[in-house]
Amino acid sequence: MELFLGMDVGGTRSRAAVVDGSGRLRSAAEGPGGNPVSHPPDQAFSALAGALRAVLHGLPAADVRSAVLGMAGVGPMQMPAMSAELADLAHAVGLSCRPAVVGDVIVAFAAGTAEPDGTVLIAGTGATAARITGRERAAGTDGHGWLVGDTGSAFWLGQRAVRAALAALDGRGAATSLVGGVSEALLGTGAGDPVPEAVLDADARADTAERIVHAVHAGPPIALAQLAPLVSIAARAGDAVAGGIVAEAASALVADVEPIRDPGERTPIVLAGGVVAGDTPVAELTRARLAARWPGCAVTAGDAARAAAWLAAARSVPPGRAAELHAAILGS
Repeated sequence: MELFLGMDVGGTRSRAAVVDGSGRLRSAAEGPGGNPVSHPPDQAFSALAGALRAVLHGLPAADVRSAVLGMAGVGPMQMPAMSAELADLAHAVGLSCRPAVVGDVIVAFAAGTAEPDGTVLIAGTGATAARITGRERAAGTDGHGWLVGDTGSAFWLGQRAVRAALAALDGRGAATSLVGGVSEALLGTGAGDPVPEAVLDADARADTAERIVHAVHAGPPIALAQLAPLVSIAARAGDAVAGGIVAEAASALVADVEPIRDPGERTPIVLAGGVVAGDTPVAELTRARLAARWPGCAVTAGDAARAAAWLAAARSVPPGRAAELHAAILGS
């Protein structure tokens, strides 16, 4: 049996898929985030090992001919240590091949098209855009991580939601339903409660703000990404503050594309990640703005784990088979 393995390794979750030589999905699995940039290395590789063992369960691991892991933030500086760790990991789970690591942008682009050239815009836990040439990253913007970049990402949206709530509570910002959403998510104050700053006195408002700050600092920073849906909910309900955050996110994401794409270009723009490819106000506004600049070019990405498996297969089959396998694996 000839098998190909792919993984989409994110900061929040890791997803794996195994396909056979005909493109048929043989196994799929999911686990916690396994990116060593977002998590301590021991924790990250433990998550990777768990996902690999799960996806290979019941399959002959030695028959995996090629494996590709798509991972954000892993560059030349990290690769020597990463390569050694992956070699040990592959041996531990029974693989006879060493997994290749490619940027998450390569996997995301492949999830939307079999074309070798175009642009990919990712906004999930993080955010980045890249120009793809010959299925390689030729240029890119942002993707600098939650501490100094990733504008428009789920982390950024969650952080902005908390900041807006704190500003409303201490009087620096406008009243917003994000106070109720953030309080419920972090403090469990009751989903149906009204916005606290509208009814609480100054001491109670200060106490709520302090408790929110403590709750945020008690967890890992990346956990703020889980608050991103609060912005979508509030914006769809007509909250002006949330609407402003949505507009700022969409502007930032389109601005990521502009420096790396020619004005009249007709190659695909693949959208990936829950923020920009999901059913969100940010996605709707971003699509509209991309369509105004590059009509008819935007394509939503498919399953990233399967795309990584396709990339693994494309490394091992004749070039003419690559497009056929893409259609079989990803339905394109």
